[in-house]
Amino acid sequence: MNILDKRAYYLLEVSSCGGIRAAAEHLHINPSVVSRQVRSLERDLGMALLERQGRHVMLTEAGQLVVESFLAQRRLNSELGDTLSRLRNLQAGKVVVSVGDGFMDSFINHVMKRVSEHYPEVMIEIKTGIYYPREPHEMVANDEVDIAITYGPISDPRLVVHSFERGPLCALVAPFHPLARQERVTVAELLQHKLIFLPDVSGSQQFVNALFSAAGQPATPAYRCNLHSVSRRMASAGIGVSFMTAAAARHEVEEGQLKAIPVAHPLAASSQGNLVRRAGRRLSPAADYLWKLMLTMQ
Repeated sequence: MNILDKRAYYLLEVSSCGGIRAAAEHLHINPSVVSRQVRSLERDLGMALLERQGRHVMLTEAGQLVVESFLAQRRLNSELGDTLSRLRNLQAGKVVVSVGDGFMDSFINHVMKRVSEHYPEVMIEIKTGIYYPREPHEMVANDEVDIAITYGPISDPRLVVHSFERGPLCALVAPFHPLARQERVTVAELLQHKLIFLPDVSGSQQFVNALFSAAGQPATPAYRCNLHSVSRRMASAGIGVSFMTAAAARHEVEEGQLKAIPVAHPLAASSQGNLVRRAGRRLSPAADYLWKLMLTMQ
């Protein structure tokens, strides 16, 4: 069996998404296609690759070995492609980057223009992490993306991580919001207003959840959306309070559309961003140039 065939990829997606139906939704295909491919792989190998645990399915020991082999071989293929490209001294190619939505403005304004000038033939593919079932740093470790910029602490020996300070976590409100006149806002005060949350898979939302939990006051949002830009727009309309650093909302703050009020809690005093690539992987010339630009964008 060629472990890099489509069936092993489907097995990886089932494992990542926690079930056949969830994997099919992520891949935009019929669940029967995923189920049929996994069963075909199990027949060829003569053993079960998945087992049910509660409402989710998990990899068996054999399934874990298949997925690990698939990822290892895909990584080798990726490295081979990078090496051959460098040997041919090609400038064309593709760089895949996972950029959290809160970092998007800085990435576009500081990085994209200069990369396009130095490597006009290179395609830059941008993935926003919250649309994928895996964390951005896991996508880097599995060679699904070349570089990721993420929010919150990361410790993973598979990765090269450059961390940087993003400033205090702030409550973002419209200038006419009742909180707008305050210099700082407590967690208790925030709970008196309608809150705008992002999906829990978002690193910044995990930080917000940890803040309310540490304060002993779990919060229930009035609204939830999947983009920082949408949450900022909702806050500027005055319908609720969103959360991010002042740097992430720099444009709206400078334009007077939003007020960034630091949250009065020790956990909110500082926040961390991370630039991530896989340890041991040689980046292409364009990806290396992009990495160096991103090191200075914060």
